[in-house]
Amino acid sequence: MSDRQLSFPPEGAALRQVRADVRELAGQLGAEPSVCDNIALVVDELVNNAIEHGAAYRTSQENLAVRIQPAGERLAIEFFDPEMPADQIEGLASALAETSNGMPSLDSERGRGLFLLSVYLEDLTAETARVGGLRLVGHIALK
Repeated sequence: MSDRQLSFPPEGAALRQVRADVRELAGQLGAEPSVCDNIALVVDELVNNAIEHGAAYRTSQENLAVRIQPAGERLAIEFFDPEMPADQIEGLASALAETSNGMPSLDSERGRGLFLLSVYLEDLTAETARVGGLRLVGHIALK
């Protein structure tokens, strides 16, 4: 684990510490306090989704990870779920494309979390990581 990557178990009990660590890391990288809070909210949503939806495919309890890096006047946020299967990554990428068209129906069981992510993150993409599993990337302005 580098000083800009957080690794943690896919368990709800880890969320409080993950949010605190994400806020601290974003602040160290120059984000304003409100941006630090927004990043913590985004990461909370990502981790909660990985725990909830990952219950169907998670077998080895590999750690989830978040990497935050400077990217000009923005921060790049990368989220990794090493156990997400390729077909679900493809479905997530498609759902992200649909979410870019606006808020999903309130009757829909899926999509509201993705819409929330798209409100805070720019250039949001989901793809298969080099080592397999999900790599979700987005950017947020420092100020």
